Amino acid sequence: MKSIISTAALASAFLALIAASPAAAQGIATWRGTYVWEEPLGRIGGEGADGVAIFVTHTLTLGPGAGSTGCRLDAEGYQTNMHVKCTATPEPGRVIIKLYKFRPTDPGQGPSGTRMFRMVRTNSGLTTALEAYGPTGDLTPRVGRLFRQVG
Repeated sequence: MKSIISTAALASAFLALIAASPAAAQGIATWRGTYVWEEPLGRIGGEGADGVAIFVTHTLTLGPGAGSTGCRLDAEGYQTNMHVKCTATPEPGRVIIKLYKFRPTDPGQGPSGTRMFRMVRTNSGLTTALEAYGPTGDLTPRVGRLFRQVG
């Protein structure tokens, strides 16, 4: 009798695991797209000057077009040209972006699996909390409405 109960419990746990897999896949599907964060860095020549505005554009791409991991992060702009393969782990209402690897010409900034940042969907839009991935500018906040979905 004990083996029947154990077998039934194992079968039930296995079915629950199988049922959870499509939900996890559906979770990442809801995050597919392109997200952009335009980080202002001020003006060359100081504020109020007639100098050129400088910024860095951070682009996160999630989905089949983002390479083998389905996640790519590019940062381009003032003195910046970085390209990172990443992974995206969905959780209820948020996604966690982790480092997979840098392009060979980019400096390594952590081991594979390092949590770079997370994005949370709220009623007022996306909120980003930077972790190992830091802002380019010293005055840029580490938490706030940084990324916005553009595609």
